[in-house]
Amino acid sequence: MNAMVSRLVHDLEAGEIRDGDRRYLIMRPDVLMGTLKGLDDMTRGRVLSSLANSAALHGGRSVQAYGQTAPGRALLEIMCDASAGLGWGRWYIEESAEELKLTVHNSPFAWGYGACTHTVCAPIVGIFRAVATQFFGTPAVVEELECAAMTSQLACHFVASRKGGTLPGNPQ
Repeated sequence: MNAMVSRLVHDLEAGEIRDGDRRYLIMRPDVLMGTLKGLDDMTRGRVLSSLANSAALHGGRSVQAYGQTAPGRALLEIMCDASAGLGWGRWYIEESAEELKLTVHNSPFAWGYGACTHTVCAPIVGIFRAVATQFFGTPAVVEELECAAMTSQLACHFVASRKGGTLPGNPQ
């Protein structure tokens, strides 16, 4: 059984799902992403950015907790396991001294949004930023390079680097 799934406590009396003091929610991705699809481009961009920042901040607390017991490559493996267990797609992370590359197969955010001309996996951007920050031990920046919602591919691709470094298409 997936380690993340085995840690989740479903408290039916309280109507909540928890991993320790961290509360989770099961929600259809098309409900969340359909809300964004109905917004104008400027508002949607601002909401996606805010969603990424919120995921980095709040989800980052979970990442920090995992990182305290599992530093380095072990953290990356835990995050890949946890993401699958929480329905965030199947994550594969490649590491180098300069950057982390993330491939996500079956992103619920791309699936929930549907075909479009822009990236939509802001929650993954935020969590991956928190992962990269924990991994590098310094603030990181993340870019979604390719979104499955924009292509006929089944995977989304992200890159993270130390803040102040450069990302493809984002010269400093």
